[in-house]
Order: sequence, then C-alpha cells, then structure tokens
Amino acid sequence: MHRSFITSLLSQPRPVVQNLIFLPRAFHSPALQAQTQGAKTSISNLLSPFLPQSQLSSVVSRICSSLKQKTGEDKSSILEEQAHLFALLGSPQISQILLRLQSDPLTALAFFDYAKNRAGRCPDTQNYCILVHILAWSREFSLAMSLLSELVRKSQNLDILDNLIASSEDCNSNPAVLDMLIKAYVKNGNTKDGHKAFKKIINIGFVPNITACNCLLSGSLKTNSVALCWDIFKEMEIIGVSLNSYTFNILTHALCKEGDVVKVRDFLEKMEEKGFNPDVVTYNTLIDSYCKKGRLDDAFYLYKIMYRRDVTPDLVTYTALVNGLCKSGQLKEAHLLFHRMIHRGHQPDEHPYHSLILGYSKQGKLRESRSLLYEMIGCGLMPNSFTCIKLIEVHRKCGRLVSSVNLINQLWKSGVPISNYVYSYLLSCLCEGDKPNAAKSIFNRMLQNAYQPNLMVYNMLIESFCRCDNVIEAFALKSEMNEKDIRPDLAIYRALIGCLCRLGRCTEGEELMKEMAELGVTPDSVICTDLVNGFCKQMDVGKAEYLLNYFSESFHFHDTGSYNALIQVFCENGNVKKSLELYERMLKLGILPNNLTCIWRVC
Repeated sequence: MHRSFITSLLSQPRPVVQNLIFLPRAFHSPALQAQTQGAKTSISNLLSPFLPQSQLSSVVSRICSSLKQKTGEDKSSILEEQAHLFALLGSPQISQILLRLQSDPLTALAFFDYAKNRAGRCPDTQNYCILVHILAWSREFSLAMSLLSELVRKSQNLDILDNLIASSEDCNSNPAVLDMLIKAYVKNGNTKDGHKAFKKIINIGFVPNITACNCLLSGSLKTNSVALCWDIFKEMEIIGVSLNSYTFNILTHALCKEGDVVKVRDFLEKMEEKGFNPDVVTYNTLIDSYCKKGRLDDAFYLYKIMYRRDVTPDLVTYTALVNGLCKSGQLKEAHLLFHRMIHRGHQPDEHPYHSLILGYSKQGKLRESRSLLYEMIGCGLMPNSFTCIKLIEVHRKCGRLVSSVNLINQLWKSGVPISNYVYSYLLSCLCEGDKPNAAKSIFNRMLQNAYQPNLMVYNMLIESFCRCDNVIEAFALKSEMNEKDIRPDLAIYRALIGCLCRLGRCTEGEELMKEMAELGVTPDSVICTDLVNGFCKQMDVGKAEYLLNYFSESFHFHDTGSYNALIQVFCENGNVKKSLELYERMLKLGILPNNLTCIWRVC
C-alpha cells in the first residue's frame, strides 16, 4: 500500500517560513487519537456489536469477493443479491469493504451509495473520508468533491479535517483532498469553517493551492467579509502561495468595496511590482466602482489608460461608463459612448439600454426613451419590470398616465411579457388618478393572465369608480366579488354608500347599511354623515333625524357635520324650536359647535 501523503508530511522535518509556527505533532496528541479512534469504532446498527469478529470478517470478504469477481457487470444486481448481509454491517465493516475496493473506485462508490440509500446504513464521517481519498487518488475529482460537499452539509458539528487526516493512514491518498475541503466549505456557504480548515491545513505544514485560496477569498468577499480577505491574503504571502491575476482581481474588488482610493493605487503598484499587469477584469472592477461613487473623471482616466496598455475595453466597461453618465444626467455623452461601443463591435445587452431609457425618462424626454425602448425590442432584448414601472412613474409625473396604458399595451402586442407586478402598479396609479375605466381594462388583462385578484384590488377599483360617481360599474365589481367569495369590507361599503347619497339615492344607501349589519360589518362616522346629509338634501328630515339618533345610540357617533345639516334644514323651514333642541342636544353630548353651527343658530 502506498504511504499516506500526510503521514509522509508529518514525518519530515518542518521548515520555518518567516513567522509561521508548524505544529505537526499536534495531530498525535492523546485527545486527537481518542477522537479519531472513536470515529473508527462507531457503530451504525445494533447487530454488528453482538457478532463474533470472524463472522463479520466473513461477511466483509463475501461482499468484496462478489463485487471483485464479477467485473464489468451491473453492480446494482450484485449488491441486491447481497442485500441480506448489509444488516450485519457497521461503520468499521463499511470502511473495511471500501479499503479492499480502493483499486476499483467506481465499485467502491456503488457499494457506498447502495449501503446509504438502499440498505439503510448510516455511513459515518470516517467512511465518507476514506471514499473521498479513494476517489481523489483515482483522479475522480468531481465525484470526490460531490461526496465531500455532502459530508460538509450533514456534518456541521464534526471536524472533517481530523477525520481526513486519520483515514489517510489506511489508504492511498491525494493531497488535493485538503484543497477540496476548503472549496467544499465555501461552496456550501460556510466560509468561516473554510477559513478554520485553511489555517489548520497550514499548521500541519501543507500549502493549499492557489485555486483553493482564491475560492476562499471569493467566498469571503461574497459574504462581505472584506477584513477576512486581507487576513487570508497575508497568510498566503507568508506560506508562499503563488498568486495569479484572479487573486489580485478578487482583492481589487475588496478594495473597491472599502472605497479607499489610496489603498487601491498602492495595491495596483504592488501588483505590477510582482509582475502582474491589470487585465480587463481589474479595470472593469475599478471603473464600475468609480462610476457608482460618481467619480467619472477617475473612471474615464482608467478607460484611457486601458488603451495605452493594450487592454481592450469590453461590454462590461462600456456598460459601467454609460450607466455612470446616465446617473449623473450626462445623457448626450452617454448616448455618444453607447454608439461608440456599437461601432467598436460590442453588441449591447439590455443593461445600457435600461440606463439610457431611465435617464431620458427622468428628464421627461419621453420620445427619446420610447425610441430606445422600441430599438431595444427590435434587437430581441426585453425590458424588465423595473424599467416598465419607471416609465409608468415618469408618464404619471408628466400628467400622461393614460399614455402609459397605451405604451404597456403596445409592449404586450410586441411580445414583451408584462408581469402582473407591472400591471398591478399601473392599475394602482390609474385608480389613484381617478381613471377607473382605464384601470378596469388593465384589470381585465390581468384576469386573462390567470391573475387572482384580492380584496385590495377590488377596493381600489370600486373606490375609484365611486369617486367618479359611476355606481353601476362599482356595483358590478361588488357582484363579481361575491361570485369569487371575496367579502366586501368597510371601505367598499363606505365608498358605495357615499356615492349613492351624492347621487340622491339615499334609500339604496340605507339598504346597503342593513346589508352591512347582516354581514357583521360595523359602519363608521363617515357613513353616518353621508346618510344624514343625503336625506337632508332630499328634505327627508324625519329619516335624517332618525338615522342621527340611531347612530348616536347604537354606535355613539356624534358628528358635528350631521347636526349642522339638520339644523340648517330646520332653520330653512322656519322650525327654530327644532333647531334649538338639536343645538342643546349637541351641548349635552359634549359635541363642540363650530362656526357653521352658530351661523345657522343665529338664522
């Protein structure tokens, strides 16, 4: 059997690299031996501890023999034949079988998968680690990485690195497994444990390769752990990891997040001293950062430097610059740069188009934004929901809200998918702008898209129709709600009753109030005022006074406006006595008269 690379590594004299202190014998401490020995002797079932060792050895030999003798055959059928023996296997026996099959890694993997998924065995961390070593030694790196990632996901509280080291003593091993462990932690979103593994691996004298280090740097950056990036970089320099341009681009991105311009310049100088010239990714990272911070002069300085250093700007470069110019309101310059990008052979995607469209829209230049929008669609690019909503906002601010409906309809006819989110926003704007008929057309389009309307949408539509005194459409929507088992709320009843009272149909409003009571919806003071004022306008004083008393006694609504309306009617009819009685009642109820009350009382 080949000597383990880790055993070999631990047995050699340790070089001291600058301030790095190696602790190779730490892995031979009694505590670690007890931990790894415990992992080796763990049992995953209840049968194997009670069977004699000779019988267990026989089971292991029988399974291995079956798998080795019938080479080239479907392993699943062979494993099915031996299925009755799997109940006798514990974790030690699974390890033994894997080690005997290490010359045939795919067979070892087939056995492992069968034991885990079909036979109900629960492989422990040591079983996983042995198989990872076997697959890595046979250069089945993708399979080994997949298995290691699975182990990282399910063994968050176990020290996988110690088990990898312990299991390497029993089988052929490849140093790549340590790099793979770092990558597995990062790819599973566990950058902190990846960093811990990175430091432990360094402490045993192993230098991780640049791919693993870059993976750890990138993972730290994605989780906004910028300080951790620099800690890792310092450790890489100490142990002598050979850096590459990808390393520097990650760190450039980290510097841009910090926003320290001096550090960026110093780092670029250091990068060039080490023989690395900034590439297009480096420049793009810096240019995008400068544009986002509004430092366009610095961004365009780098853009010019790129040409001097034979680094050709790409689509990302131009997109960042166009976006920066649009945000600063320099639309003419942005559009010229956009055309220069096309002239130099770069086919724009939707991002520069979006920047220009929104830039023109913010300045109220709707014709230019529409022209770019249709040009974009003609190139096979589709505007996103954010762009559509921004266009609606601009039309609304310019007092051309209905035009935005035509725009959305034209986009839909052109094959642009319009989301219900965009439709909902447009419907809301139309309802607030008292354009209920246009809103209803959008609502019908949403229904065609299998949209399921809720109470809030019906509220907006009904209230908008009621504000426009279109009570017929409002009631049609209320009937539609009933068909969909959506119960009207107070806001809908308030809007309908108010509209009916304004139209002189107070009796129907009173019927709606009765319907509310049957449904358990309590009226409010607004409904009280609308009904009392409505009956007063119809000169039905008796009904108005009855409702005023009803709301006062049943719901304790005491509205000055309702009393004023009745006092006015009594005064106009010459019934001074009744008006004085109402005035006195107001005072007793603690309702403060206002100026209008006093005027009618004097009259």
